[in-house]
Amino acid sequence: MIMNKRLQFTAVAILLFLLLSLTGCSGAGSKVSAANNLGEALSIQFSSDPVKPSASGSTTLNLDIKEQSKPAIGAAVVFEIWPKGQEQHAQLNAKSVEDGLYFIKGEFSQVGDYYLLAHVTSAEGVHEMKTFEFTIQ
Repeated sequence: MIMNKRLQFTAVAILLFLLLSLTGCSGAGSKVSAANNLGEALSIQFSSDPVKPSASGSTTLNLDIKEQSKPAIGAAVVFEIWPKGQEQHAQLNAKSVEDGLYFIKGEFSQVGDYYLLAHVTSAEGVHEMKTFEFTIQ
């Protein structure tokens, strides 16, 4: 009977510890959640140069990022790119040339449809992701 009570106490202690651990972790995302409750905190617009990229030349992929209608300065931006139907993803850190404009430049060796998943973390810590689709001709 004493063993049974010890086992119950241990089980309750473990459950309490797990509950407290999960509660402690949930606070890390509160900044993102609060921003998202206000609507879209970041505006992320995609463009390419040239407008119709081809496999025969250099392409620049651009993201124009605004935070509450102002250019997002000092954001950490990662472009995650992969061809449609493939598992392998490339992740590239974007560069910034002017306020709110982030880009990567390179060449594509294969024609086809591609996805771009933009990972944006503003200087204030707001994190958003947005997916775009583009075609290499």
